[in-house]
Amino acid sequence: MAKTMFDLLEGAMEDLGAEKFKKFISKMTDRTETRVAKGAVEGKDCGDIANLLIEHFTESRALEITLQILRNIKANQTAENLEKEAAANGFSPSVGAGGSAGTATPNPNPNPGGSSSAVTPTNDVSDKATFIDDKFVELVEKATSMNAVLDILLSKKVINDEQYNDIGSERTEQQKMRRLIREALKASGASGKAVLYDALMVKQPYMMKDLGAP
Repeated sequence: MAKTMFDLLEGAMEDLGAEKFKKFISKMTDRTETRVAKGAVEGKDCGDIANLLIEHFTESRALEITLQILRNIKANQTAENLEKEAAANGFSPSVGAGGSAGTATPNPNPNPGGSSSAVTPTNDVSDKATFIDDKFVELVEKATSMNAVLDILLSKKVINDEQYNDIGSERTEQQKMRRLIREALKASGASGKAVLYDALMVKQPYMMKDLGAP
């Protein structure tokens, strides 16, 4: 039976042992362009971290970043085993395998922590802000991949490091979205909501389409 990306990443985490698992988590929160909020990894087990990697980066990007961190912490054998097993199940870093249930999905924004040319305005700032306000309830209910959205907002300086870590530590995606809109974006007003709109168009395009975004 073919393994999913979750199976592969969870197996790699379990293979590390306690000491290197801690090092892996530390590196996740210490990366410049692809960091994860410290609060999001505290007290997490191997399965939780595997889920977080996929949620935060998408499957194909999660594999690439996991391999990078494994080699960085000198877990070369684990990295080699993961890469071989991933290839055997139709996965490769940042390249999706076609058609199967375990297919890796290419990240629509391959540089979530840097400037994103993929965040393309589709209408003016006031329209975007109005959309966020009008669809607040639906956005909260359908929220996914919020850590990746927070990455974009941090890189655009819409939120600061403290807000990034604070919101990222919330237990559910719904809580993250609610606090982001109701608290963190108050200071930035319409312009901040417009950046959120653009980020959601990149990270959650199907949800935005379902909600009527142009």
